[in-house]
Amino acid sequence: MLSRRRFLSYTAATAGAAFASSLKLRAAAATASGLEFGVQLYTVRNDIKDVGATFEMIRKIGYTKIETYPIVYDRPAKALRALISEHGLTAPSGHFDYETLDAHVEYAAELGVEYMICPMLPEPLWNSLDGFRKGAEQLNKVAAKAKAAGLKFGYHPHNYEFKPIDGSRGFDVLMKELDPAVKLELDLYWVTEAGQDPIKLMHENRKRLALIHIKDHKPDFTPSFKPDEHAEHFTEAGAGIIDWKKDLGEARKLGVTQFFVDQDGSDHPVKQSLEMNWEYLSKLSF
Repeated sequence: MLSRRRFLSYTAATAGAAFASSLKLRAAAATASGLEFGVQLYTVRNDIKDVGATFEMIRKIGYTKIETYPIVYDRPAKALRALISEHGLTAPSGHFDYETLDAHVEYAAELGVEYMICPMLPEPLWNSLDGFRKGAEQLNKVAAKAKAAGLKFGYHPHNYEFKPIDGSRGFDVLMKELDPAVKLELDLYWVTEAGQDPIKLMHENRKRLALIHIKDHKPDFTPSFKPDEHAEHFTEAGAGIIDWKKDLGEARKLGVTQFFVDQDGSDHPVKQSLEMNWEYLSKLSF
């Protein structure tokens, strides 16, 4: 007969093994396409009360990765890294604001991300080609510092980069002026909102392309070049006009391995929105 102490020890060990087994099963659960999907934490920015609980919710839905966002940088990088790992997630990428990029290179390295991403240029730089040149100059400086710290550096465009300016576009200036090693995180919603062809952009920038952001676009809209309330036609993957089978399949052919749901807004509560995205993406095959 088991003593109470041995029984409790056995029960705890069994529970621990079951939990570990559950994590392994979830980690091994393949999507139909074989791709792994993550969540950009901007998606949950208004719902984070307990960071660990938020990570657990993301993991239980089925996502295996997160892309970090400044809202969680209020703790030491090593502590955040441990918390991410504790909940069965990885963080291959993180967003860091333009104004504080230089100061966060060491933090990003300690966090263990592979990619340090600038998500947006300051608005005063949006309306002239010289503004984009100035932005590119600053990004190149940080990219060099990030490279020295063992990181890859990248940029995430929205729609304002595609606005015609003096016969060119800010996006063209950035792609010309940025160091060839600077990667591109392409958000297929914002590309669509700007009236661009995702496949064409991916092929034109295939040497830079490294990460993809996912959210769908509602139909019946006029392309825009400013990420304001008039550009907010967000819906979940599979519920809009973007051809995910075609676009994600092409991205995979071009070598992209990092795919993050970045649901800026939704008509549904955030957990439901993430579940809807997962339900569609996990069954998508190509």
